[in-house]
Amino acid sequence: MTTFADHLDTALTERLGDKVVFIPGWERKRRAISWRRKGKPVALMVHHTAGAATTSRNPNNPGNQKGANAGIINFVQNHYEVPAANFTLDRDATVYVHSAWPVWHAGRGSFKGVKRFARLNIPDDQANDFCVGVEVVSKGLKRDFTQAQKVSLGKLANACKDAAGWQGFYMRLPNHRTWAPRRKVDSRYSLKALRRWAARYK
Repeated sequence: MTTFADHLDTALTERLGDKVVFIPGWERKRRAISWRRKGKPVALMVHHTAGAATTSRNPNNPGNQKGANAGIINFVQNHYEVPAANFTLDRDATVYVHSAWPVWHAGRGSFKGVKRFARLNIPDDQANDFCVGVEVVSKGLKRDFTQAQKVSLGKLANACKDAAGWQGFYMRLPNHRTWAPRRKVDSRYSLKALRRWAARYK
């Protein structure tokens, strides 16, 4: 039986090429459940890490080279019993794949009252079981995603769309703060901006 993980492997490789890194064990379950809706996620939730490397005191050298944020990638992968996101998007545009299965990234929240996302019918506090999540490496104090990150985020969204069979992005790209507005501010970008990148960078 072909799984979401099988489709995701193909889609990420086709969309991102050498900008995707599959962390060993990414294709195995880390929790004892599968996706709750027909064995695949229904949306890609966008987070930021609230931390990013700087390699010097020079503000024009913000740690955008490969490997500068290895500690953050390791934290997302290993700090908890299961990864803290399905993907981490580094500042050099590399997408690290932690898991193709439900992990812990969304926490408590609800889409009730948010028309476009309420249509997804995700029960309160259960988005982990319905949505994949990406942690974008960013200090989160302002809108500081690199252009390379925007391109890769668009390609990642399209890869998830391919793998899960989504028809579009109107309901498929919530921010974490859309789910949990009382306790989260990520990401700093509008839903319109996320959809624009998904449409532009395929």
